[in-house]
Amino acid sequence: MAGVKLCLSSAFHPQTDGQSEVTNRILGVYLRCLARNRPRSWLRWLPWTEFIYNSSFQTALRATPFEVVYGRPPPSMASYQPGVARVMALDRQLQDSYAFLQEIRERLLYAQDHMKHYYDQGHRDMVLEVGDWAWLHLHHRSAACIVDKNAGKLAPRFYGPYQVLERVGSVAYRLQLPARAKIHNVFHVVFLKKHQGVPPAAPIPLPLVVHGRVVPTPASVKRARLNRGV
Repeated sequence: MAGVKLCLSSAFHPQTDGQSEVTNRILGVYLRCLARNRPRSWLRWLPWTEFIYNSSFQTALRATPFEVVYGRPPPSMASYQPGVARVMALDRQLQDSYAFLQEIRERLLYAQDHMKHYYDQGHRDMVLEVGDWAWLHLHHRSAACIVDKNAGKLAPRFYGPYQVLERVGSVAYRLQLPARAKIHNVFHVVFLKKHQGVPPAAPIPLPLVVHGRVVPTPASVKRARLNRGV
């Protein structure tokens, strides 16, 4: 009667019903944060999980699920102030809610520190100065698919080196690319590797780019054949 169409699927198949799959993952993350040290009490925190999900802003909807269903913003949580509620049961409920939010804030801070610790283990802290030389990694996402996917294993991982002209922010650098380069000259630090040794006398030219892809330039062609009309 509500016009809802069920699309049953098994786990790890988001192409069947992606919204339900993503919703289940989000609810699972909420329950892990709420019942981390008391796993058997997850059913107690299910109403809080429902309230958190329905009152959170979603980029796809550009609104909250509560606002989509009821047409108005979700109600806000009342902050606890001792002596405001005259009913003893309501005062106790507000006090428990305030203590619960304080505990959740501590859990979120602990989870952030935990994730940051393991994230930093696989990353390096590299600082380049103006005038240094760095090798450039042409990633297919940051460089508008200029790396050929067909020759990904044989293609060079780094190009250059190129001289650092300016530091943009705390994690980006501006490189001195050749004059005919068709990509932006500001790159994140994850795509750079500091050059060791004697720097080159002149900037190394970038590989030939045709329709957004790197074209290999071999020294000589020994044999050629037709592959799917190419």
